[in-house]
Amino acid sequence: MKKLLLALALVLAIHTVPASLGIQTAEAGYQNSLLRFHNAERKRRNLPRFRSSGVLIKSATDYSKVMSDNNHFDHIGLDSSTPDDRIRAAGYTGSATGENIAAGFTAPALVFRGWMNSPGHRRNIRSRLFNRIGFGKTGTYWVTNFGG
Repeated sequence: MKKLLLALALVLAIHTVPASLGIQTAEAGYQNSLLRFHNAERKRRNLPRFRSSGVLIKSATDYSKVMSDNNHFDHIGLDSSTPDDRIRAAGYTGSATGENIAAGFTAPALVFRGWMNSPGHRRNIRSRLFNRIGFGKTGTYWVTNFGG
């Protein structure tokens, strides 16, 4: 009985350890991977690193959910919103905005490779207009929101 209680206590402890101690959620994991991939590309081009933005993460996550929930894949939302409309509505006040979307990819490395193989998406990743970034993912729908 003591072993069972000890095992249960260990399981509960593992599930309540905060991310600040090095245990990350799946969401933080894909966010960190994508930020690493994007910044490695920027470094190869002698461009400034992206810094993560909570507002851009929120707008990207919200739109990935809209696309997933509605089987909708387009930069123009079902409500006719543009990427700039959605990013501004989330509270972003910077001077420039942009968006990359993808669907069907199962891992951060694969979606990043897909974006790099697309001239328009690659242009956003390499743009000097942008210095802030946020990622969203729902199912296999991925969104990157850029800000400058």
